[in-house]
Amino acid sequence: MPLPDSVRNLDLHHLAVLGLLLQECSVSRVAALTGKAQPAISRDLRRLREVLGDPLLVRSGARMVPTERALALRAPLQEILHQVARIEVDTSFDPASAQREFRIAVADCLCATFFPALVARITAAGTRLRVLMRLIDPAFDVAQALEEGQLDLVVNNSPNPREDLRMGPLYTDEVVCLMRRDHPASRHASLSLARYLNLQHLAPFPSSSRDLGPVDGVLAKTGYKRRIAATVPEFNLVPWVLLDTDLVFTTGRRFAEHYARQLPLMVRPAPAEFPPMRFYQLWHERNHTSASNLWLRTQVIAAARPEPA
Repeated sequence: MPLPDSVRNLDLHHLAVLGLLLQECSVSRVAALTGKAQPAISRDLRRLREVLGDPLLVRSGARMVPTERALALRAPLQEILHQVARIEVDTSFDPASAQREFRIAVADCLCATFFPALVARITAAGTRLRVLMRLIDPAFDVAQALEEGQLDLVVNNSPNPREDLRMGPLYTDEVVCLMRRDHPASRHASLSLARYLNLQHLAPFPSSSRDLGPVDGVLAKTGYKRRIAATVPEFNLVPWVLLDTDLVFTTGRRFAEHYARQLPLMVRPAPAEFPPMRFYQLWHERNHTSASNLWLRTQVIAAARPEPA
């Protein structure tokens, strides 16, 4: 339906001023509300009268009252201004007053302190904030979930090559081997690749059907394959399995040392062939300028900081 010429000839500024004039019925009060000089509001009123072909506000004793046409404009004008307000970009986020649910998919291999630190930071920032974290698994397409708005953020050690995903580095971690303290291999200060391949290994259940992961992916490039004797559904079961077996677990130093400080476990450097693990956060281009998403990303960075020595 084509717009009437009178409406096409008005911009948002004039519509906003008209809305205030019909609400206040006073040029001086509208000037005070908008911070503009009274003559400027008077000029806007003259422009509105010319375009709409109606006086809009008329004198009635010491005050101004709306005309019949102006009264008819009130409801549709309020709706127009309401819809315009909905498309304004929100450039701020106040966690103390916001009601917001953050949905994050995370890799299980993150250091054990990351999860409680992130939950504590978000829930302490606002009583109406929620954080829902889920693990990354082969059946869940995190890139598609980010695109469709099912997720706000992904924290992982496998960067995604999709152009519509933004990536921010979190930290880099040395690859090490975790084993029980009296494991036969613990007497070696470091492990050569040949010795490493001769061991029996504990591994996490794959989080992706397409990605071999930072350990087996590196071995595959060199033509080697380790002997995986068992897998576990989550990383935090690993220390308890290692205590009662001769298995070795390959992981990042921060994860390994956290448990080695608490349990009779030993950390040894992995073979030099393994490059450091790099951890990232991923988000969709649609959320790049979102104030709430930016705030969330800063909380993730803070939660991923190393534990104090």
